[in-house]
Amino acid sequence: MASTTPLLQGPRRIIASNLALSASGGHNSKTEPAVEVLDETLIVEPILGGSLARSRVATHKKIPTSNDGSGNIVLDDVPGFGIVMPNGLNMYYLDVAPNSEGVMHRTTSTDYLVVLQGTLTLLTPQDSFNVGTGYGTPRETLCHPGDTVIQRGIMHALSNRTDQWVRVMGVVVASDPNRVPVEGSLSSASQELRVLDDAWLA
Repeated sequence: MASTTPLLQGPRRIIASNLALSASGGHNSKTEPAVEVLDETLIVEPILGGSLARSRVATHKKIPTSNDGSGNIVLDDVPGFGIVMPNGLNMYYLDVAPNSEGVMHRTTSTDYLVVLQGTLTLLTPQDSFNVGTGYGTPRETLCHPGDTVIQRGIMHALSNRTDQWVRVMGVVVASDPNRVPVEGSLSSASQELRVLDDAWLA
């Protein structure tokens, strides 16, 4: 459900890049390039009916990235729900509306979330569960400004149980397939691993 509370102000993005060297100094190892600084305010875009808002910062289709060139950084399209850039990185501000409950989900990624404003509630399953019968009562972890959450391919939901917007900085890095060991399957050769696919629970 869309929030009636006004969106947070758009954050700034400052891009600092090396400029080309002149012909006279380009071959001198002691000559350093000037730096171009671009300053802009990002657009805050409501998503998922207004329960979330996102301001895109940067995308990289591969890691390591390239720092060649200067000027504005073009944002690549991110497939699906716009979270994971395959084989790369996606960085954005995520705002969570007041009094909103997130959807339990998992992506093939390692997510770094830094809480900048407000109190975020991270919901995670306490026990293994069957998606057909539900995940029971989740564990609730309160995350405050300055806290960093590292999500390693886990099932989770992001909620805001306060009357103020929450803002986090998200850096989502594509990962190898999420795998977990199956207990009791240890043999002399190797332990059985189960791959966990992307999932969204309604």
